[in-house]
Amino acid sequence: MTIEFPAQPCPACDQEMTVTHEDLHYEECGLPYVVLKNIYTERCECGQIFRTIPKMAELHRLLALQLVKKSGPLENFEITYLRKSLGWSKADLARKLHVQRTQPSKWEREENPTKMNPQNDLLLRALVAVNNRITSYVDNMENLNVKATRPHVHRTLEASIDEKGWHTEELEAA
Repeated sequence: MTIEFPAQPCPACDQEMTVTHEDLHYEECGLPYVVLKNIYTERCECGQIFRTIPKMAELHRLLALQLVKKSGPLENFEITYLRKSLGWSKADLARKLHVQRTQPSKWEREENPTKMNPQNDLLLRALVAVNNRITSYVDNMENLNVKATRPHVHRTLEASIDEKGWHTEELEAA
């Protein structure tokens, strides 16, 4: 799906902006390995860049679904992403998982995070699946491997949009 808009003048310098469709390494979502394909981008010679990401709520639900279905234990930033996708604070997550109030901070911290145990990992995934009305997760739950796998630095998840909506593809490391 290619999104087109009429060319707009740059709000900073009033020059006409150049329109392209580019891939975007979408770290702003909180997941360092997401690449959005063919994103509508306006650039100006003055350095201003504007991007249009359509159907963001759908995209973020899809990314949460990908985390629910991924193999291996959830990493600290993935726990944060799933918690936020539910609209929960760390205290909310602690209450839902029946853990000490400080435990989510230990799971989510950047430096030396505590690994979430497999039961809490699966419960968080199930809570996200139920909240997002993911139907296929329950069928695949017993096949998930939450034991250690490759770290995220070897992972690339590409998301692209067409007339039917957002789709993802996990790419193998080169």
